[in-house]
Amino acid sequence: MKNRFFALVLLIALIVPFMGLAADFPTKPVTIIVPWSAGGATDLIFRAIASVFPKYANGQPLVVNNIPGAGAVTGVMEFLKAKPDGYTLLSFATPIVTKIHWSEVKFTIDDFVTVINIVNDPSYILVRADSPYKTLSDLVEAARKNPETITMGNGGAGGGNHLVAVAFEEFVGVKFIHVPHSGGGPAVTALLGGHVDCVMAAAPEGMSNVQNGDLRVLAVMGPSRLSIFPDAPTALEQSYDFRLGMWRGVAVQRGTPLETIKALHDIFYKCMNDPEFLAKAKELGSVLAYMDSATFQNFARQQSQFWENLMKSKKLGEKYGQ
Repeated sequence: MKNRFFALVLLIALIVPFMGLAADFPTKPVTIIVPWSAGGATDLIFRAIASVFPKYANGQPLVVNNIPGAGAVTGVMEFLKAKPDGYTLLSFATPIVTKIHWSEVKFTIDDFVTVINIVNDPSYILVRADSPYKTLSDLVEAARKNPETITMGNGGAGGGNHLVAVAFEEFVGVKFIHVPHSGGGPAVTALLGGHVDCVMAAAPEGMSNVQNGDLRVLAVMGPSRLSIFPDAPTALEQSYDFRLGMWRGVAVQRGTPLETIKALHDIFYKCMNDPEFLAKAKELGSVLAYMDSATFQNFARQQSQFWENLMKSKKLGEKYGQ
């Protein structure tokens, strides 16, 4: 009986500290590194999350720290140097994975432990309102008849939407001239000025320009139409079963305690379902796409393999290019 008592005491002694850690976390502000400038799609979605974060995090704030540079590498490296205690997070998004295979970088997909995915915004092709391309087939057929004459802008070489455009041209068997810009905003500006024929983008890029009638959405690369563009058809509706976009979630460093990851997951999950956040996400045109830690980890690995295969087959970038 005495042995059982001491065994029970020992078990409680082992469990209670972990229970307390999960319940008390966080006890100070949490920082999330966004490895791009303020005002971009990833920055905006995490600022929307930050506005409700204290409600579910013992009153502690989520501090958005923009560390742009080198195609997200500067911010990612700062994140990887931080202590794995759950207080320095990364806004883990598609362009970080594409960067792994575009350039020689000092990190791999295995350096990121996923916590939760928040959005998966389908890419879309934008054209000017006066563009001769009225449907996706118009654009594809023109590119097929006149290879490497149609210019397609993007937010940066090796970035998510650039590579979505590359994947699309591979899918339909055409050749575009890809024109990189220093972000989605500048790419849209170039389209408005008539400097490119079309742009591959993702919400909220070009939203206001579509709403005021200056631009049109030729096709949404997702499973369904977007609430912000209810009249814009999907690629699938136009007989092109092509679906790709920009996902955005949260990652921590390897070595972060499992109970801390669970606590962070639960906080962000509650934020995702907060009415105030839901309203802001709708304004941004974001498509919520919850994935738990394990599902998101598998998804990120699959994405990494997809982009690696694409870039190797097309001989793209600094890493696989010739």
